[in-house]
Amino acid sequence: MWDASLIHGGIAAIYAAAWGLLLGARMGWWRRVDGLAMALVLAGCILHLYLLQQRWWEFGRLPIVTRYENISVDALAVVVAYLVAQWRLPRLRDGGLLTLPLAAIGVLAALQYNQGSFPWTPALRTNWLVIHATLNSVAVGIGTLAAAAILVPGQVPEALKGRLLAWSFFLWCAMIAAGSYWASMSWGRFWGWDPIESWALATALAYALVLHMRLKPAWRNRPGRVIYGLFPFAMMMFTTYGLLMVRSSAHSQYLFQ
Repeated sequence: MWDASLIHGGIAAIYAAAWGLLLGARMGWWRRVDGLAMALVLAGCILHLYLLQQRWWEFGRLPIVTRYENISVDALAVVVAYLVAQWRLPRLRDGGLLTLPLAAIGVLAALQYNQGSFPWTPALRTNWLVIHATLNSVAVGIGTLAAAAILVPGQVPEALKGRLLAWSFFLWCAMIAAGSYWASMSWGRFWGWDPIESWALATALAYALVLHMRLKPAWRNRPGRVIYGLFPFAMMMFTTYGLLMVRSSAHSQYLFQ
């Protein structure tokens, strides 16, 4: 038998160790440890995939339904987005100073929820659930990377930050569209102004506003303009993780199991 809690702790420790090495390299404490840090991130990512694969085999379904599963998958998406981005664009490597601790926190936070299975009701037996949940996790991963590019790396061109924000916006909107279609099949309506639906729409509008303002010449010379790109990310985090703690929602029927 495998101990999910023990593996979770190991994954979080690996991500935290990689973050420490990356921080040490940037602070000048150690030299040439970037490669070791990335090797640790890759090892943690593989172990994370193993954890989710074991759950898939144990319950016979994709691990994308419960709150425990969603938070763990989101943390993995953040790490995968970071690994791929820093491999293609090494200037984004410092983004790990934000993405890695958030991923470690996410892995540990998932343990606060029930690790048992949830009944695979007819409403969940659809590919649109897979599409909706996958798009949500990928949007969170890219959105976190965009926030890291804004907040942490110092040599990231504005155009690259804009592309990451645009991808976050596109994936989030695609997630809303897929969820709306799934809702029409499961609940008989495309849109019901459920709290999560409303906040998801507000988040998309916030991303659209920031992207629009970035195109204006007057905005480009505005002091602190870069920080405004963090507001949509904060809304994304609240919609995904914080809202259900203060409001009831149709999503609560399985996300808090």
